[in-house]
Amino acid sequence: MKKLTIVAATLISAGVILIGFTFGAKYWTYHKQNSMINAYEKKINNAKHSKKKNPAHAGELKDNIADGTIGILEIPKIELKVAIGEGTDMKTLKYAVGHFKNTAMPGADGNFCLAGHRSYTYGQYFNRLGEIKIGDEMTVETINGTYKYKVYSTQVVLPSEVHVLDQSKDATMTLVTCTPIRIATHRLIIKAKKI
Repeated sequence: MKKLTIVAATLISAGVILIGFTFGAKYWTYHKQNSMINAYEKKINNAKHSKKKNPAHAGELKDNIADGTIGILEIPKIELKVAIGEGTDMKTLKYAVGHFKNTAMPGADGNFCLAGHRSYTYGQYFNRLGEIKIGDEMTVETINGTYKYKVYSTQVVLPSEVHVLDQSKDATMTLVTCTPIRIATHRLIIKAKKI
């Protein structure tokens, strides 16, 4: 009987620790993401103030990506507002959606490509991406301006079909995430054009 009580207490303790870790990870991710958005919004406001103060140098403003944030993605249909980090490494995707290096920057001609997780523990920014339809709109806000995109294609491809990241002549945006959720055998691709 005593052994049974010890086993039960151990299992209950393990369950409490696991639940605590999951909630702690979600809270920390939420906190980190909000900090990134707030810091970048402050940067945008400072850039706007600088442009008003000295309009002759407005075109010289460059987004310093040393802090890792290059913009803020908003998709009203799925109630998403998330910081965009530079890179698609695990550390970046844990707290933000990531910009594929060597693809276009927000608003520029070419294919601006972003990746995001659909995880349940952290980084679940693209969980509802499957709800996006052709014609839906999204915006990307940077220190150089706000760019609006309209979805023109949704598709599911194999992970090996990296042609979806190829450059384009027009200013386009490609969102990439794993699908189906939890199985992740394919990639959900959302393509949009700047309007």
